[in-house]
Amino acid sequence: MVTSGTGELAGQSYLEREDNWVRSTISGMSLEQKIGQLFMVRAYSKGNAAEETLITEYIRKYHIGGICFFQGSPANQINLINRFQTQSRIPMFMGIDGEWGLGMRFPDAAISFPRQLMLGAIKDNRLIYEMGREVAKHCKRAGININFAPSIDINNNPSNPVIYDRSFGEIPQNVTAKGYMYMKAMEDEGILSCVKHFPGHGDTDVDSHEDLPTLNHNLSRLEQTEFYPFRRLASQGVGAMMIGHLNVPALDARPNRPTTLSHKVIKNILRDDMGFNGLLITDAMDMKGVTNYFPNGIAEAEAFVAGNDIILLPENLPKAIKAIKDYIVAGKITLDRIDESVERILRAKYKVGLNAIPGFEPARVTDYLTRGKAEGIKQKLSASALTLLSDRDGILPLQEISGASVASLSINTIRKTPFQDRVDSYTEGRDYQLMPQQSAAYYQQMMQTLSQFDLVLVAIHTSGKRSDFSREVPSGLVTFLSDLQKRTRVVISLFGSPYLASSLDFAEHLLLCYDNDPVTQDVAVQAIFGSGDISGTLPVSVNGKWPAGFGLQKEGLGRLGYARPEMVGLSSDTLRKIDSVMAEMINLKAAPGGQVLVAKDGKIILQKSYGKLSPDGYYVNNNTIYDVASVTKVLATTLAVMKLTDQNRININNPIRNYIAGIDTTDKAGLILRDIMAHHGRLISWIPFYEYTLQKGRSQLPNSRYYSQTLNENFNIPVAANLFMRNDYRDSMYQMIWKSTLRERNDYRYSDLGFMIVQKVVENQSGQHLDNYVNQWFYKPMGLRNTGFRPLMTHSVSSMAPTEIDNYFRHQILRGYVHDMGAAMMGGVSGHAGLFSTAGDMAVLMQMLLNKGTYGGTRFLRPETVSLFTSRHDRSSRRGLGFDMKELDSARTKNVSDLAPPSVFGHTGFTGTAAWADPENNLVYIFLTNRTYPGRHNQTFNNREYRLKVQTLIYRAMEGYKNFDYL
Repeated sequence: MVTSGTGELAGQSYLEREDNWVRSTISGMSLEQKIGQLFMVRAYSKGNAAEETLITEYIRKYHIGGICFFQGSPANQINLINRFQTQSRIPMFMGIDGEWGLGMRFPDAAISFPRQLMLGAIKDNRLIYEMGREVAKHCKRAGININFAPSIDINNNPSNPVIYDRSFGEIPQNVTAKGYMYMKAMEDEGILSCVKHFPGHGDTDVDSHEDLPTLNHNLSRLEQTEFYPFRRLASQGVGAMMIGHLNVPALDARPNRPTTLSHKVIKNILRDDMGFNGLLITDAMDMKGVTNYFPNGIAEAEAFVAGNDIILLPENLPKAIKAIKDYIVAGKITLDRIDESVERILRAKYKVGLNAIPGFEPARVTDYLTRGKAEGIKQKLSASALTLLSDRDGILPLQEISGASVASLSINTIRKTPFQDRVDSYTEGRDYQLMPQQSAAYYQQMMQTLSQFDLVLVAIHTSGKRSDFSREVPSGLVTFLSDLQKRTRVVISLFGSPYLASSLDFAEHLLLCYDNDPVTQDVAVQAIFGSGDISGTLPVSVNGKWPAGFGLQKEGLGRLGYARPEMVGLSSDTLRKIDSVMAEMINLKAAPGGQVLVAKDGKIILQKSYGKLSPDGYYVNNNTIYDVASVTKVLATTLAVMKLTDQNRININNPIRNYIAGIDTTDKAGLILRDIMAHHGRLISWIPFYEYTLQKGRSQLPNSRYYSQTLNENFNIPVAANLFMRNDYRDSMYQMIWKSTLRERNDYRYSDLGFMIVQKVVENQSGQHLDNYVNQWFYKPMGLRNTGFRPLMTHSVSSMAPTEIDNYFRHQILRGYVHDMGAAMMGGVSGHAGLFSTAGDMAVLMQMLLNKGTYGGTRFLRPETVSLFTSRHDRSSRRGLGFDMKELDSARTKNVSDLAPPSVFGHTGFTGTAAWADPENNLVYIFLTNRTYPGRHNQTFNNREYRLKVQTLIYRAMEGYKNFDYL
């Protein structure tokens, strides 16, 4: 018997090889083997020895053509498939119901994509194709070669108990388009697709698992609606169709005659009228829609007579095979008819590579079925399906969030939800939970509490089951939400069926989210806050107000969202290598801990904290505040200059004498602001101001002439805890700058002094202190909660990473006070250092720059200003205006990864920090450590280039994604 490509000759075309294999295989088959090919039986991959023995018997005795798998373990399934295939003389179909992926049968071991009703809301059908390819890859990895999906039933009956969310909706054209993309994707990947359930199971109120549904429509209506997707996919070459157990009097008037057993339906309509020549497969023959009316054996024989090729899941296989033989003897089935179906089956098997016995590797199969790429696809699908039904005053997505009091309320739960966790990423709100069965007093108390907030984000969590509708959204809850809406602004997110939305038609702001899984809850919040577009449309009609196809369309605000790396084209596996780099950094004591953040295409794909605040301290978290050192130059001082440029208060081509009075007699007066900001201003690097204020001798203690341990009217500049500098000494510092030596050459020389000068320009032209100006124009309106100078004025010291055990100037642990000595002597606010922040806040600022000056729906800078400052100075191979850029001179020390493009811009800081934005790849990279703790002279951090190593892994992750299907 044929078990490989026997008879295939070199030089033959594909069709010739197929014909040769099919003819040679059929010619070598006995009648018993041919009849066996007509059947697929059920298997559970749970390691049941008795079941395996029975199926092995079926293979050896009856030569069955395939197996359909149900719940169990994918790894067990692969082992079973390998054993079963080697025992079969002809390779077998291995099938599964994987409508929303293998998670439909293996919910604990494989990812579940959104159900088809949710997919029906998506406008971009390319996403359906992308999902279909991934489902097919999962099938192949798990040993499956035929997927009984998609369902292309038209779901126009809200009471349908079996199709419901398994349909793409009620619009025939939408169902057809999505069914085609899903089908084509799987078949392009080498998996046979079986669309179902002809002639259409969508408009029934009986479950064919329990009884035989009747479809009382005339032929004209059937053609217009139910037949529509099947006729079109038949013309597009779908590999297989499944026949449903339906009674349709307009097609076959015999009482209780299922369409699976109807020659008039299968032969006359599908074969002759629609011209479909692919496989025809019955729905499961153990369903009561058949067994209530036809006995075992007779049902299967009649199904074959009707024109089916494969009989799926006979209740009694021996009886079914005997009945087929009896029908042959009686002349009801001809041998030619047997050969006709067997030939179709073999051609379909050849199409999916079953001309040879396959083998599959069970190792790491679960890893593959839950891999990051699949999760990324799922997130894209879920975000694209969100459907906005109501936004009465146009507040969505939320633009103004700074300063507003926000509460979140999750209904049908007693625990904080993923929805509420994500709300915390955008605003400091309070979270509450409510069970609808709570007492009237509890409802009243909740009403009083929530009414005090400016905005309440409500999430209604449901099971999605129709039977739970009245319990999960009872009339009392509806009344409560309606009354709450009269007292404050309310945005409702419904995680459940579109049909439930009819109970919420009073809602002024209603987002339909379909599914209640954590991914959907997450993307719903992101959409509410404007991290992406809201583009879904209703797949079914809710009521007259919200018909199928309705959906308010909203553009995103450019606010950062959150995603799996694979959603934006990076490999999670490669990014996980960052953990090893950070572990090495901590183990070698290059730094006690840190934060790493990566954002791609406006989505944060990695935000992780490592290590501790100090070797014996608390662990770092994402809200730990770091001294960002010289990153201040770009995320404070340069931003201020850019804003003042937009306001026409500064011209960067002017000399600084235009903006600073009293310096005309110095050699600094003619320096051009543009040159200073690019470190081409001929200034020396720095001045050790603090050394001039220390006691003479070895003690190096602060001189009491300049410092006091108590705050008073003459000493009110805080330099560290219980250490205050004399008020007038800042003027002395600037005098030192004006008197400092000016270099002869105007080549590149990094200088802190330049940005102390720029601070003067900003404060003179704005009329505000630098810290107040950037807070007013950037930090506060952007909703940055952990960014600013002098953080101890607003935050607890416990939230801050220490930067050094200072034994040379301030003689204490520096924590919450700026590490840089000069900036400390400026009171913690200086143009070159002094800013504190978190990776999350810094990413917002860098993303605003990537967005060409906009964020959260607000324009902060003109796009031409951003372009000007992030372009190289005309005399520099590295520097923009304020911003550092990739060094283009190979003879100089590299400052970023070799893989970063020339357009990357940002800055690094002495304390072990970095912020980079890559406009070519729409990428943000933030790296924060306190590498100067306990001492600043530890050079392990710089020598081992941890910032560059992490950055290189990020770019490698983009490359790695291109070759992601390595498993």
